[in-house]
Amino acid sequence: MVICLIVGKGIAAAITGRAFGYPRQARLTMWALTLPQVAATLAATLVGYDTLNATGERLLADEIFNTVLVLLVVTSLLGPILTKLFTPGMIREEARTNPVAA
Repeated sequence: MVICLIVGKGIAAAITGRAFGYPRQARLTMWALTLPQVAATLAATLVGYDTLNATGERLLADEIFNTVLVLLVVTSLLGPILTKLFTPGMIREEARTNPVAA
């Protein structure tokens, strides 16, 4: 689930970035900025975990709940780290291609 989210966000950033003509570093920065999954994901997961079906079983199993918690931690750490890594390259690339804006 974690890998699918990371790859899926990367594919979405690549497609969108190419469609709008963004350079590579800008697409990578866009991916890094959209990576963290916290507030809405946690809220939806807690509701699903606390909801019981007619037989009294949880709507989300413990394994899924724990996987989502790992997803929250991984993306919350990875997003800012990658943003810090990619942003300087994006700024340099923009300054090189558009010296008037710099």
